[in-house]
Amino acid sequence: MVTRSTLLSPLKLDFVRRSRLVFVSCMIASTHETLAQGTERVRANDNRARAGVQGVSTVAIRMEAKLAMWHPDGDDKPGVLIPVFAELGRAPQVPGPLIRAPGGTDVIVMLRNSIPNATLIVHGLHARPPIVPIGTTFSDSVVIAPGTYQTLRFKLDRPGTYYYWGTTTGRPFERRGEDAQLSGAIVVDEPGERTPRDRVFVIGMWADTTADSSRHRQRELVVLNGRAWPAGDRVQYSRGDVVRWRVINASVDAHAMHLHGFYHRVLRRGDAMVDTVLATGTDLVHTERVAAGGTYSATFTADRLGTWLFHCEDPAHSEARGPLGFSAGPGVTANGGIVTRPLGGLATAIEVTHAEGDTSWKLPPPLPPYPARRFRMLLRQNLGSTADIPIYGIALNEVGIEAPRPDSGQRVGPTLVLNRGEPVSVWVVNNLPEPTAISWHGIEGESFYDGVPGVSGAKPIPPPRNAPPPAVTAPTRPPYAPLIAPNDSFEVRLQPPRSGTFAYHAIVNQSRQMRAGIVGAVVVAERNRYDAALNFPVVISSPSDSVAEEVAVLINGSTTPAPLDLRRGGAFRIRAVNFTAGRPDLVLELRHQDSTYAAWRPMARDGIDVAPAERVPQAARVMISNGQARDFEFAPLRSGDYRLEARSPSGTVLGELPLRVY
Repeated sequence: MVTRSTLLSPLKLDFVRRSRLVFVSCMIASTHETLAQGTERVRANDNRARAGVQGVSTVAIRMEAKLAMWHPDGDDKPGVLIPVFAELGRAPQVPGPLIRAPGGTDVIVMLRNSIPNATLIVHGLHARPPIVPIGTTFSDSVVIAPGTYQTLRFKLDRPGTYYYWGTTTGRPFERRGEDAQLSGAIVVDEPGERTPRDRVFVIGMWADTTADSSRHRQRELVVLNGRAWPAGDRVQYSRGDVVRWRVINASVDAHAMHLHGFYHRVLRRGDAMVDTVLATGTDLVHTERVAAGGTYSATFTADRLGTWLFHCEDPAHSEARGPLGFSAGPGVTANGGIVTRPLGGLATAIEVTHAEGDTSWKLPPPLPPYPARRFRMLLRQNLGSTADIPIYGIALNEVGIEAPRPDSGQRVGPTLVLNRGEPVSVWVVNNLPEPTAISWHGIEGESFYDGVPGVSGAKPIPPPRNAPPPAVTAPTRPPYAPLIAPNDSFEVRLQPPRSGTFAYHAIVNQSRQMRAGIVGAVVVAERNRYDAALNFPVVISSPSDSVAEEVAVLINGSTTPAPLDLRRGGAFRIRAVNFTAGRPDLVLELRHQDSTYAAWRPMARDGIDVAPAERVPQAARVMISNGQARDFEFAPLRSGDYRLEARSPSGTVLGELPLRVY
């Protein structure tokens, strides 16, 4: 409960009085600055410094909401005047000032509304856990008229990751316009413990429609800690560091946050009100869906050198747009040229460098293991492809064993089956009319081969002055993965360390190329343990045609996929991956011909086996977000027709894959 009066000890009372005197002095001074509002620039808040003044068991924070110029794409890029939070006397911030304290701390927030002619409604500045008197309904709304302030007191008891937010339009949390950056993190640490060296990421968004009509947006600006990629800062670690993250989604859309190169263990999930500790060892993922208003905490060990991307898997959220999130225009120029769109929006990069005292950087980089198998991945146009509606295909063949296959007409790549731990070479040959690059989704390996142009790899370390030349000269290569130009190629070296279901997909012009067909499944199995008659990869993607995309998805590259034939009494593995555009809440259902649910057993998530207790028969229904992989075992006991359906959250059928059991 938010209160404006409370019983305080003499020590706390003196602390409050002194804080209030300073606040009033700043408030008087701020009245002279009201006319100058808009001249201040917003500072991107990396959430590494807590706000306020810390007492013995109390923290006091003097804040205001005001207008300031926000430049989310960089200081030299266009800006916009928006309402934001700030500590009094300090630069305005997006996200707002970080409120952080150990459990058991009393928090005093003195908040002034300096936004002209706008009533400010603030939520989230209340106790954790919330205090709800018997017989009452919880409400955390605090209404502050223009030019006035209120003092809020509450206690943070329950450790976790939370947030506060405000609005000047009176909308609920689904705000999306100029006031959508009125958000800030609240972190409650374990009492008695040193503040951990973690990072707090707040996702913000400015759009011109709500999530329900996201396909028709003209503006779609998504930021991480106040900046859109590549304007934001990169996160740096030394090899061996234990990384701890807290992610807050203060936007109106769900986001499927994918970490390249690593799996991270999700420790807690929650929202603005609650934060729940998860069972140990059950949520090791590379892609975590965070709902609108949701939070999660995760950890991993940065044991691989190089630069790694952390981004939203929805192309609309992580592809470069025009200034301030407006559409960058059509993908095809007036003379038929194709516009190359790099990454942008909701992304950051993790740089893992040598630890202090590690002298291995002096040695030449080791050569990758000699490949036991070699593949050729030919990217080409399919029949009927045009510049406006591209239809691309992938011919995948093992060199020396099979010839490239002809155009299949399917807008999806063939499944690449690899053996766990076996080194392979994949020559990606680009015969498309536009540059491309391939990302190896969920497969751990060397950063350079992860495939993100200009990101995957490592900055070269210059040798010390007057150092002798190295005894061994390694073959030269660029420091970062290149963009693969038309009629060019790039060799990828992989040695997958774990079995499971993964994927490959275009990482340049994603919304265009993935819809066109540059996406496919990767299955990693134990040597000689993969049986194609018992394993069925299911790739769900989006059509190139914008009209079809409104009402349909592609299943294995088609709106009318070929049926799967199964034998009654057998045990079959369905390996599903979602690489649609703008469908983070896709639902998969397996139904009998009478529309009742069939039963399946969950087997794996993102290539990690689920706990034995979860491998029990259950109704065949699951949500699968962008970039996630789900494995299920289906053991039909009766003959007949089944169908695997892809549905929207509201239940609309977007695609069907027939299954015939005989």
